[in-house]
Amino acid sequence: MRTRRTADSRPPTATWMTLAVALAVGSLAVGALAQPPAPAAPPANLPLPPESLPPADRIIEVRIEGNHATEVSKLPKLVTRAGQIFDPRAIETDVRTLHRSRKFVDVQPKYVRVPEGVVVIFQVVERPMVRHVKIVGNQRVTTRTLRKKSEIEVGDSMDPYVVEEARRRIESYYHEKGFDAARVTTVEGNRPEDHGAVFLVDEGRRRKALWTTFVGNSIATDARLLTQIKSKPGIFWLLGGDIDRDVVDGDVEALTAYYRSLGFFQAKVSREVQVVHEGIRDWTYLTFVINEGPRYTVRNVSFIGNSKFKTEFLERDLKLKSGEHFNQAKMDTDLNLIRDIYGGRGFVFADIKADPRFLEEPGQLDLVYSVEEGLRYRVGKINVRIKGDHPHTRHSTILNRLSLRPGDILDIRKLRDDERRLKASMLFAADASKGQGPRIVFSKAEEQTPIARAPERPGFRGQSPDDEEGVIDLVLEGDWNEEGAADAEERMAEPAAAPREPGEAARHGDLSGRPVWRGQSPQALPPVTAQPPQGWGGRPLAPTGPEALDYSRMVAPPP
Repeated sequence: MRTRRTADSRPPTATWMTLAVALAVGSLAVGALAQPPAPAAPPANLPLPPESLPPADRIIEVRIEGNHATEVSKLPKLVTRAGQIFDPRAIETDVRTLHRSRKFVDVQPKYVRVPEGVVVIFQVVERPMVRHVKIVGNQRVTTRTLRKKSEIEVGDSMDPYVVEEARRRIESYYHEKGFDAARVTTVEGNRPEDHGAVFLVDEGRRRKALWTTFVGNSIATDARLLTQIKSKPGIFWLLGGDIDRDVVDGDVEALTAYYRSLGFFQAKVSREVQVVHEGIRDWTYLTFVINEGPRYTVRNVSFIGNSKFKTEFLERDLKLKSGEHFNQAKMDTDLNLIRDIYGGRGFVFADIKADPRFLEEPGQLDLVYSVEEGLRYRVGKINVRIKGDHPHTRHSTILNRLSLRPGDILDIRKLRDDERRLKASMLFAADASKGQGPRIVFSKAEEQTPIARAPERPGFRGQSPDDEEGVIDLVLEGDWNEEGAADAEERMAEPAAAPREPGEAARHGDLSGRPVWRGQSPQALPPVTAQPPQGWGGRPLAPTGPEALDYSRMVAPPP
């Protein structure tokens, strides 16, 4: 017969083990409730204040050892500072900063831990410094001038390359002043153990130009060629006229370029120098020997890449035509004319280049104008950026003086006229010597979305009705002129003259009672008589806008 085991029939060992585990769990729970909650950790992205940093990681001092000639105040600022946390990456950055100052040969970082924190030490080895600069042997040029031209001073790094550059500058200055035989030698400064720079000057005899002549020139006179060079006699042989070998070589290149600009592409120029000794200086007879060679003639003028304008229209007003001798000045003028034709119709980024192509037949060439038209642009926003204190209400005063409005076809010629008008208005500070004045600038956008022109909008002759256009913003920059702006506002605020009786202005012979144009004489205008209609003939006017017609392409009406 099977007997049932009850709870009281369990072994005594198991019962005691169960009671022990229950008591242990209960004591842990009571201890957890009795402890206060732990404080929240500070956010990881917020730096710890210096007071809360552990003493072992806090920097208490930053030292630089080994700088005997370099003051600490003249060193670059370091990232590592006292009170900050010790960071090896910041120390590496400071080592590179000290190396870039070019004042030290070697930089070694070290750190020492003390009970208060960390002491960071940068042990440096200084680069040798220039302790003195001396120039001896100079008599006709002052030492102060030579030291200024040498560009080496006490305290600079003692580098043989720097000393050699200073010697070369002094010698070049003597050559520019006509001391062609001057020589400068480095006595001290080119050895590692040197502590300064000493230069010995042998000035030699000064050379001046007594006479300059030309041999072999037939297309240009001596007086015309003298305007192209710098090596020529001075005023009364006293002021100027110094001979420098580099300047003479530059004059040879200038004469060669001048002849090639006239079509003598095979011209060769050389020079001969004859020296005459007299007193404390030498006089030179300078002769330029010229071999002109054949002069090239333009056989044909053509255009490549033009689709918006016909070739006949582009070449109508060119200065350099077929059958004429090549002339660089005329070709440059024609380039500007072609750029104005495209820039005046909105093609402001059109790239036009002139390419003279030489033929096998000597003395002949073809002139080819390569055209990359690009998009036609319209004016977008007009942004006014004025430097200085000014109210925003003055923007409208400036915009009223512009001839272009948003939506107009961008005309580069009108932009130049607007800049001249703004300069003359005295609203902006304008100084031609400093390049100061109002400017209207624009730049090509990196990504420009072309916009097809509406078919109902009138175009110009030769333009396709589906030409694409772009929009570009203008920026007006300049420095505001307070005095000129105040004068302009006073002139605009002047009261108008009282109106006169009808016919009184005509009787007195003046126009003060009626509006006149700027620059118009105040005298009475002569009576206007009707002119008879002009017959077909004469030279047609060039179109000035996309909406204008090119009358040279139209057929004359039948008689």
